[in-house]
Amino acid sequence: MNESTISLENNDDDNPDQAYGNDFETNRRYLTFSWWLLHRGWRQVMIKVQGAVKEVFGPLSPRDDITLERFAELSLEVRKRVEGVTEADRQASRWLQYLLPPRDLEDFVLKESGMTSETTLPISQHSSLSTVTPLRRLLDETSDLVDSPPFTHVLTLLLDAGFSLLVDQKISQQSFKVPPTSDIADVNAPRVQEIIDARPVKLPIVLATLTRQAHKIGNGVPNEYLQAMEQVRDLEAFAAVVYSSNWETEIAPVREENDSKDTKSKDVGSEEAILGDDSIIDVGSASKFESAWGKAVETIERKSTV
Repeated sequence: MNESTISLENNDDDNPDQAYGNDFETNRRYLTFSWWLLHRGWRQVMIKVQGAVKEVFGPLSPRDDITLERFAELSLEVRKRVEGVTEADRQASRWLQYLLPPRDLEDFVLKESGMTSETTLPISQHSSLSTVTPLRRLLDETSDLVDSPPFTHVLTLLLDAGFSLLVDQKISQQSFKVPPTSDIADVNAPRVQEIIDARPVKLPIVLATLTRQAHKIGNGVPNEYLQAMEQVRDLEAFAAVVYSSNWETEIAPVREENDSKDTKSKDVGSEEAILGDDSIIDVGSASKFESAWGKAVETIERKSTV
């Protein structure tokens, strides 16, 4: 089976003095590692999800009636089997294996994506060449971020937002005909009671709605599910931490070496574009990921109350 390759063109500035990523070739190689998710990782996730769905929904028959409450319970059970039941279970689940290859397959990914040649040193060889060392650093930093507890925390919140839109709105309204909150006469009526009172429907009715929503999840423009996830406040904090981590690792050493005030102003300004005037950047105190994460969350919470 032939698998597609990734090809990137250099339409960007080739300035060799760029601080982060150092050069176009390093950035291009780093981006080609998305090949792993597109050709290996997603299949592993699919197999895991399929197994959980079969175990949970397998005993049901197409002739069965199902309530909205029961469907929500079964959906949550699938999530527990995929993500983990407790917070400790979720943190123990390693998503890195789906996003990046193990070290012994990194050269394979570069080869499959057309990024290696006979004159190119393998990434596994810790060469001092600028095209290898920055790439190793980028991959290691990405691995640390994905394996961190805040990543698992944010991922859970994103999935919560997506499933809430799917079950509490789309399935609820389209399959079980539960009216939207804005259409309810008594806005103070408990929403849980509406779910309990929803009349059962045949399972194929729910499956038809799921099929339509699956298409919208994968191809919707604009994508309601991505928009719902973008509203998760902690996602903004995590993005800020990722940016500040990169800024500290790559740009700060260059600034110290060159003692350039212009560089500092430019980079801090970029971060402030994310969080406003209350930038989380502080090379002295934000050297640890957990410290930066806590500071980012506090900043986002403070700004949300203004």
